[in-house]
Amino acid sequence: MYSFGKVSYINSMPLFCAESRDFDIIEAVPAQLNAMAERGCLDISLVSRWIYPKLEKDYAIVPNFCIGGDGEIMSVKIFSKVPLCKLRGKSVFITGESGTSVRAFRFAIVKKYGIDIFALERADARAADAVLLIGDAALAFDGAGYPFSCDLGEIWREVAGVGMIYAVAVVRRDIFEDASLLVSGFFEKSLAAFSQNKKYWTGKAAARFRANCGKEISEDTIGRYYSRLVYKFDDLNFERNFSFVENLRKDGYL
Repeated sequence: MYSFGKVSYINSMPLFCAESRDFDIIEAVPAQLNAMAERGCLDISLVSRWIYPKLEKDYAIVPNFCIGGDGEIMSVKIFSKVPLCKLRGKSVFITGESGTSVRAFRFAIVKKYGIDIFALERADARAADAVLLIGDAALAFDGAGYPFSCDLGEIWREVAGVGMIYAVAVVRRDIFEDASLLVSGFFEKSLAAFSQNKKYWTGKAAARFRANCGKEISEDTIGRYYSRLVYKFDDLNFERNFSFVENLRKDGYL
């Protein structure tokens, strides 16, 4: 049985709807899965796309499948008390749960506004001028005191002109030939199961969200959320979206 790291947010649910005796599923937030993979603790895992270069020596990517999007994503957002163009000199809270999203936001905001959010003063979420959150926490956040917000998927599409791959599935190179086929088949079955019985699975997602956040999420919001996520790109779009980030390495964003 292979150890398999699963993102603990509801965004990963459609990839994990099938039953399998091949995997021991281990759930954690992205930053924890990234760290476990770096230590070689997982046979297979979803990991943040932007940290993959750290894993490339030991892990290979399962092609096409991912947690991705092409435009608004809803669960990766900056909530701000001031317009983003006026963030210079302000304070920011940046979640520690992310590997891809904070780096992608940094690139996009530098590109659009000339402001490096990594250079801003860090503050507690309750006191910061801006708050960067991902996953279920972003969906649950009460932005009443933050009149300005920015969705990573939207700004990424604007400045990069391509879709975004937030997480990729990786398999240890020494088991890749056999295990990657199992992973691909598992994902295909899971996505089919999700599509065939969406009401059941969105109900499960609502229950998971409640457990994670202590808040309710409406059926309409979950439906809209899953309509924004992309779990499988064709060969051309997967390569285009994946390679765009590779080209940023020289600029220090990876």
